[in-house]
Amino acid sequence: MLKKYILLCLFGLVLLPVYGQQISIEFGPNQIPIETYFTISIRLKGEPLKEASPFPEIEGFQKSNRFSKKVTLKTGNNLVEEVHTQNYAALNEGTFTIKPFSITVNGQAVKSPGITVQVGPVNDDEVPGTVDEPDAEQAELPNTGGQSFLNVEVSKKQIYTGEGVHVALYFYLSSAENGQLEFYDFLQQLPEIFKKIKQPTCWEEVWEQSEVLPDTVMVKKEKYIRYKLYEAVNYPLNAQNLVFPALTLKMLKYTPAKDATFADEKRQSEVKLFYSTTKMVAVKALPPHPRRESVPVGIYRLDENLERAKVPINRAVNYNFSIIGEGNIAALPAPVLQNLPTLEIYPPQIKESILRQQQRISGSKQFNYSIIPKTPGKVPLRQLMQFIYFDPKRERYDTLQSRFTLQVIGTVDRDAAIGTGVAGDFYNLIQTEDNNLVSIHKFEKLKLYTNLIVLLLLAISIYTFFRKT
Repeated sequence: MLKKYILLCLFGLVLLPVYGQQISIEFGPNQIPIETYFTISIRLKGEPLKEASPFPEIEGFQKSNRFSKKVTLKTGNNLVEEVHTQNYAALNEGTFTIKPFSITVNGQAVKSPGITVQVGPVNDDEVPGTVDEPDAEQAELPNTGGQSFLNVEVSKKQIYTGEGVHVALYFYLSSAENGQLEFYDFLQQLPEIFKKIKQPTCWEEVWEQSEVLPDTVMVKKEKYIRYKLYEAVNYPLNAQNLVFPALTLKMLKYTPAKDATFADEKRQSEVKLFYSTTKMVAVKALPPHPRRESVPVGIYRLDENLERAKVPINRAVNYNFSIIGEGNIAALPAPVLQNLPTLEIYPPQIKESILRQQQRISGSKQFNYSIIPKTPGKVPLRQLMQFIYFDPKRERYDTLQSRFTLQVIGTVDRDAAIGTGVAGDFYNLIQTEDNNLVSIHKFEKLKLYTNLIVLLLLAISIYTFFRKT
């Protein structure tokens, strides 16, 4: 009886890791609108994900680069739960059957039964993540007859010097060629593409993206999966027109065999080239102005703060001058200060905040000044500084200036620079200190004598050592 009990315990210990690790495959809702992702998830309990085979390719869906992970830790029973989710974009409306498949997770094959997914029309509530149809006139989309294409898109055809223009490079994958085209040698192609699209006469603000995420758009009543390869806002530094040359993108195209199946796909591949068309943006010089070569261009407003309006003479006061709006925030210069003898101005501390969204760059730049008034009276701060800029929307120059007036109280004290707290024990020592002159060579002689004594002692030590040996 005892042996049976021991064997049962050993058997339970062997099975314990199996029960401690639970892995399952889960599906998202099987009825979705076409603009919503269908999801497949791997749920792990008791052990984190170490390795796994790729999620399956699903006929009628495009596997997205969007891959999410959710981790839950329950301290009560030390249960760690991870959920890894893969998104799939439906290419067409209709009913799709997903065949049974398996995924190897941490060395264990996990099988999943098939499922039927119903993809319906676009939801009228505008689900977040959907994309409206691009403006064909603005984007100048080519008439491709439902074929995939590469396109450079600019937000404006004509701008002023210093005015921002949004530039993006997209690859549009048609429904007919989905599953037949793949990016080829992508990371090696991008540097050359970026080099060609970059404008040497522009200040460039690039959108950084760690991965190429697809979205679904309608172009001339045709559905496309769109990949954004590059996005930036260019600010021309002179009146030279911007020319974006025709770009080339290599894609790998597969031709499926007639007897190919979903489980055993036999394909032949070849490299296919896609070309974009040349785009040009006309750049106009700014209207005549004494500071035309240096004024910033954009749509700005002023936000300012004065620490206190009434300040004693020779006391510092903080003044913040913030420029907020849309334009080349990073290149905004500090306001030009007027030379007022009644005020002492220290160089400003500068802070900036830049926001890149909706094909434009906006933000703020703050200049924090420390001002010390030297004479009493009222000082309108608009006399101190002005910010002149050109508004491309209204096509006119404008000036931002302060609305504050600094009131300085007190009387001029010509000895204020010394201050009452400077005198003290240090200056009292003047009366008691010895005023006899001291030779500057005194310490050099002392150093010489010290070195001679050290050399003498070293010679005596060497003599004693050799004598004993």
